Amino acid sequence: MKQVLLGGAALAAMGLAGAMPAAAADTNVTSGLQLKISGFIGFQSTLVLSDSQHSSLDRDYDFQTNARVIFDVKNVTDSGLEYGGRIRFDSVNRRDDVNVTRVYTYLKGAFGTLTFGDAPTVADDIGYVYVHDDLVGAMGAGAMDFGELLDGDFPLGGGNFYSINATYLAGLTNQDTRIKYTSPTINGFSFAVDFTPVVGGADHAGNGGRNDLFDDDETYYENVVTGGVNYQETFGDWSVRAAGTAAYGHGIQTSASGANPHGNDLEVYTLGGQVGYQDFHASVNWTHNESIAVADKPVDTVIGDLSYQTGPFLASLSYAYTWSDKGNGLDSSFGSGEDLKDNHIVGANVTYTLAPGLNTYAEVIYEKQNFREGQDFENANLITGVILGF
Repeated sequence: MKQVLLGGAALAAMGLAGAMPAAAADTNVTSGLQLKISGFIGFQSTLVLSDSQHSSLDRDYDFQTNARVIFDVKNVTDSGLEYGGRIRFDSVNRRDDVNVTRVYTYLKGAFGTLTFGDAPTVADDIGYVYVHDDLVGAMGAGAMDFGELLDGDFPLGGGNFYSINATYLAGLTNQDTRIKYTSPTINGFSFAVDFTPVVGGADHAGNGGRNDLFDDDETYYENVVTGGVNYQETFGDWSVRAAGTAAYGHGIQTSASGANPHGNDLEVYTLGGQVGYQDFHASVNWTHNESIAVADKPVDTVIGDLSYQTGPFLASLSYAYTWSDKGNGLDSSFGSGEDLKDNHIVGANVTYTLAPGLNTYAEVIYEKQNFREGQDFENANLITGVILGF
């Protein structure tokens, strides 16, 4: 195992890792260094429609606000080499102050794209197949988990027992420092691979110097390698996408109360597909968490979405089903439930563009967590909000 991991480390050190620069390269540059500032400001209100602990709530509604600020820099040399970087600030609000969620630089040419820094892992770039989020993002409405339906914010409970990819239950994050390589797209096909020395969030982001050589209770995994293959193409009124990823890493055990109490290795696979015809779009994605820090048995999630978009209007219906074998160790965060049996989440969303950059949305999300012992958890919320993109 260690020989494989050390081999992956050596491979990455030689430059076989990179990334998709995402929006960092969304405008053409011919000469001169360019700086682009963008972001979102969002507000939403949430009303509890039902809850297993409704009688103990002091109120059944709340307001929430958040903001994101992104700085993108890029340039193109005379030879055609594009280079640049991104700094992204999330959770710009009174409660969380500011979280730095992206700090990376990239090189892009005929060879593909190399990315260095705190950038999205391949498991998220390729392994995330969820068409509602793609559509609201194209409208300028998808941001900061506001209005993103089952990939969104669950401010009044739930949403903790399912996966769209390895950045959910598995604990693999986009904020850990990595090297990533993404190939050019040829006939709709592309692939990517990345290497991350240590996974543990902000305290292991690659800025600790000697301290990063020591594990602590926030450490999940080390020597993480993720890879994926993506196919995306359009045929007249049809659009199709198919994607698969795999993530592997060595588990780190520091204490019984640490992030990885049993030292479980990371082993997660995803497989997804997406299709669109004129105004109708659908997607399905399967995540198999074979081995992860927070569970002692494999955990699977299948999530599907059906969306209809016309002009400034979008309507989406999503469903996610999660299941796991007995003795998985997944216990309720909201009651006495122990040993998750299965989890169901259903959501419906309507999003409308009021004006350029200004979108409003309403969504209803219902969740039922069934446990083998103790109390099940049931929760339904109505969420409405506005997002200003700039």
